Amino acid sequence: MQTDIHSSSSWTKPFLWGVATSGYQSEGGFNAPDRPQNNWSLSEKRGSVMSTGAATEFWTRYEEDFRTCQQMGLNSFRLGLEWARIQPTFRIHRTSPPEFDRLALDAYADRLATCRHYELEPIVTLHHFTHPAWLGVDAWLEETTIDYFVDYVRVSVTHINRRLTEHYHLAPIHWFITINEPNILVSNTYLSSQFPTETTLGIGKVFQAYNHLLAAHVRAYNCIHDIYQAEGWTTPQVSLNTYCSDLYWSEKVIWDLLSLPQRSIKPAQAREYVHQQAKQLETALRSTSLPFRHDIPYQIGRIAHSATNSLGYRSFKVEQLDVFFQALNTSPRSTVFDFLAIDYYDPFIAHIFRLPSFSDFEFKSKSIRAWLMSGITSKWWDWRSLPEGLHFFCQYYSHDLNAPILIAENGMALRRKPDNSIATRRSDQLRRSTFLELHIQQVKRLLAEQVPMIGYMHWSLTDNYEWGSYTPRFGLFSIDYAVGTDRSVEDHLGDRPTETYARLVQDYKQSLGEIGSMK
Repeated sequence: MQTDIHSSSSWTKPFLWGVATSGYQSEGGFNAPDRPQNNWSLSEKRGSVMSTGAATEFWTRYEEDFRTCQQMGLNSFRLGLEWARIQPTFRIHRTSPPEFDRLALDAYADRLATCRHYELEPIVTLHHFTHPAWLGVDAWLEETTIDYFVDYVRVSVTHINRRLTEHYHLAPIHWFITINEPNILVSNTYLSSQFPTETTLGIGKVFQAYNHLLAAHVRAYNCIHDIYQAEGWTTPQVSLNTYCSDLYWSEKVIWDLLSLPQRSIKPAQAREYVHQQAKQLETALRSTSLPFRHDIPYQIGRIAHSATNSLGYRSFKVEQLDVFFQALNTSPRSTVFDFLAIDYYDPFIAHIFRLPSFSDFEFKSKSIRAWLMSGITSKWWDWRSLPEGLHFFCQYYSHDLNAPILIAENGMALRRKPDNSIATRRSDQLRRSTFLELHIQQVKRLLAEQVPMIGYMHWSLTDNYEWGSYTPRFGLFSIDYAVGTDRSVEDHLGDRPTETYARLVQDYKQSLGEIGSMK
């Protein structure tokens, strides 16, 4: 039986229209001399990725951005706390835990208060791919990181909320995301090494990291609820978010594992249970008739999909997740997520390949194999747009897991180098305004079908640092990094997506008003 926490009364209305951001990608001020250092610091210093530098200067331009969102008619803003800023070290090397920076915590509270001032409901991410350098590059391979993370969550949530309630007389934070896209963090680190790592790759490391990340989520979830219960604050809504994927073993398995206590499934039964869930998802996908382009890369990708599904089942062993199951079994709450949060980009593994192209590398290839793989795998600007898939996943997940859905991220990339030496169209000629229209059409369809939807967060408000590169452009506002960080309404294709998003939100609000007047 599901608990009442997943009932329709557990999320706020009106529907949340907003944007999603992350600290490291937008704030600026990391990994330079005498600045907080995180796990990307060595990669930046070695030149294997672009330096973040000032990023989009959100740390100092936040009020301007909040005001802009309010003017667009938005009512929500997803932003992150950066652990490396809150518990900072200014050296790259691993050390013992430093003191918490109370001024940094005050600064985050001030920004959240400003967010509320502009009538934007904050959705706060506690971990968005990065951690302090003092933990070492491969922190999530260490069980001790869980305790450090929970301590960071406890101190940050308590301090920030007390400043919000006592200094600003505002309500505490309502929406939390504990860990952003653990499936991407793990795969990009220990399968493809796109994210920093100093160890060998492989399935063993994948399970080792998942074991600790999922345990950290369970404990952080309970930590936050315990704090609110002790303080007498309104019950918060806490979850993690996943990068949506049609490959069961890459994403849906996470939600099913977190749901085991609610479904009275013991760890010994977990392997067969998730295998059945995988087959159920495959059956549902085959029956949807989504409009794929059945080209050669797609056909190769389908083979990869089948092979990976088979590998997932053979590799899954309950004993590899012992720390997670211990956290789950000792949790004082049977529910360990209050809503579902998914990031919808291109979730279909059949799209992972493209016809060979060797002209758009963003990272230094470490070997001939890496160079070849980079040439035939899709880049951000190759990701295919399939808005009908958004409808499928939201409807399927909400029904199967009996929980409301937050679209925590949805966006598309253009290609434009920071020095403007390359600024191209997408191969499918899609513009961001059209992308928004197509995907928000599916959101409205879901709402009309009474699928319990919490909100839609577009990634992102501005172009930003995309994990080693400034070339992928996801912003509603375009930034010409050659001259600064000013936000431009018009992108290099002449599109004005901020105006499109504002119009679509306004149209939705007007439709609600018309429906209300007819009652």
